[in-house]
Amino acid sequence: METVAAAYAELARTRIALAASELEAQLAGRFGLPSDDELLLDAGDEAMLDPYSPLTLLAPETVVHAPALMAGAVLTHRLTADERAGGYLVLDVDLAGFLRVPGPHTGAGPLAVDDVDGEPAWIGPEDWLAAHPADALLAVRVADDGAVEVSVPDADPAVPPGLVERLRAVYDAELDSPDEPGLPVSAENLLLGVRVADRGALVSPVPPLVELAAAAGLERRGPEFAHTGSVWAAGEEADRHWRLIDRLGTDGDATTALEALDLLADPAGDPGTLRRALELLQEPDVLVAVTDELLAGDDPARLAPFVALADRMVAAAGTTPRAAVARWMAAVAAERDGRALDAESHLRAACSEAEGWPFVEDRLAWYEADRGDAAAAAGRWRSIGTPDDDPDLAAAARAAAGLGPEPGRNEPCWCGSGRKFKQCHSGRPMAPPLPERVGGLWRKAVAYLERRGGAAEEDLADYAAWRAGESGDPDAAFDDPFTVDATLHEGGWFAQFLVERGPLLPADEAELGASWPDADRALYEVLAVRPGHGLDVRDRRGGEPLTVVERTASGAVQVGAVLCARAVPDGGGGLRFVGAVLPVPADAEADLAELLEVGDPSLLLGWAATHVPVAPART
Repeated sequence: METVAAAYAELARTRIALAASELEAQLAGRFGLPSDDELLLDAGDEAMLDPYSPLTLLAPETVVHAPALMAGAVLTHRLTADERAGGYLVLDVDLAGFLRVPGPHTGAGPLAVDDVDGEPAWIGPEDWLAAHPADALLAVRVADDGAVEVSVPDADPAVPPGLVERLRAVYDAELDSPDEPGLPVSAENLLLGVRVADRGALVSPVPPLVELAAAAGLERRGPEFAHTGSVWAAGEEADRHWRLIDRLGTDGDATTALEALDLLADPAGDPGTLRRALELLQEPDVLVAVTDELLAGDDPARLAPFVALADRMVAAAGTTPRAAVARWMAAVAAERDGRALDAESHLRAACSEAEGWPFVEDRLAWYEADRGDAAAAAGRWRSIGTPDDDPDLAAAARAAAGLGPEPGRNEPCWCGSGRKFKQCHSGRPMAPPLPERVGGLWRKAVAYLERRGGAAEEDLADYAAWRAGESGDPDAAFDDPFTVDATLHEGGWFAQFLVERGPLLPADEAELGASWPDADRALYEVLAVRPGHGLDVRDRRGGEPLTVVERTASGAVQVGAVLCARAVPDGGGGLRFVGAVLPVPADAEADLAELLEVGDPSLLLGWAATHVPVAPART
């Protein structure tokens, strides 16, 4: 039986472009439904909201079947050196009219559609663009069956009469659209709009869209265009609105966050305005979302204004309970500004001003754990009801266990230096020998990645998507040990952990951690298993056998197995596997060895997505 959704898509394909009201009226007549029936409305919404749908909506309320509309069209694009070397073409600007083409292919094979550095692209067979020099103007034609033809015109094409004016008219119509009035216009909508207005346009090479748009008085930012700063500002506000709704839902938290951001937008806002904003930020989810918006990831240009704003909010809050909110923001400002000790002072003040508030108590416990004061951290986490199986609490509890009583002032120091306690570690937390703290140090790095926010959180999400693969669940891959390990090591966040948290770490841990980035991932053959203690292994690239402490995996591997892991110094003359330890199937070893030489984390995580199931996080 034909469904309404299928009929909607087929009618749009045969008509190519028609008013949404006309399409709905025809379907209503075919199925005997009222024009406002939910089946009709849902079919349209489903098609328009799907980024892979062949259908999209142009002004004024016109449903367009993009592949049918662009069949036979020619778009031009200047080939970059990166595109030529990588064998891909970016689609979201000059070639945006082809974004929705299903099954694109060349005579040499299919074109994969995937993101390259965050931009949608066609990725082709090896060397499919090698015949064209960098900066060449490519003319790209797509047939109705998805066949892609790439050529280089004999000369740069001229601008056809009236094309620039037509492009500007499409922009103006989209700008006045009742759905999204006053917002920047996408490259796709500009190109599709030109074809809707004149089916004879773009049938032969013309200059690239970026050049035509510039001639029409439009500025480009990413895949969008606008003619004035107010349009860009409206676009940023709309993007922020949808980000907050996506993050906080529609139950009022997003509205509260937007109201707070409006109050904080004035750099010279009076204390009363700041206090009102602090009242709106009492809910932790709202507070974190607003903070992330103000910092815009890790935009350096946003940091100094945010630091100044946080200081003003602390001053405006006074000693009222809302001061804890201001102190939390000041702590995050100091963290991002590389002043961990100042951040800790703000958190201690916040805990005094809002005693027992789990949100700030939890963050201060994180600082105490990094300092090595495991007993204090564990006690603080337990005081706010943190579950015993929480990874951070479990690590702190393990570190605090078995240390025994603190020595007397004149007794030998617990560290084994031979000096009296009062002359050595008096006033500092007791700690086990350094090799026994390797796992705890790694957990501190993982906790940093999980708690820092900003660009670290964004990178972790990207790595989780690579780890999940095309058919996996990125949410489940967030906690996978290899996702976390690759983000910290190949992604560079372990080195940043040492920079930002180094002032808090015990000196010997900071020194030990500084040696770990040099330990690259490698393939190790297992020569002997010492259950509960470690493994004798040999690097497959050659060298003498090594003994590696690995209490977690040693009971699950066999002699002859090959492991992909990183062996780091343990501070006592030995080696320890940290992070992910992946079993390597024999038939996949050669491919992985090549990928390790390249060192691209997306390729390594993609290999793992195919060969190693996603696992729960190790603590």
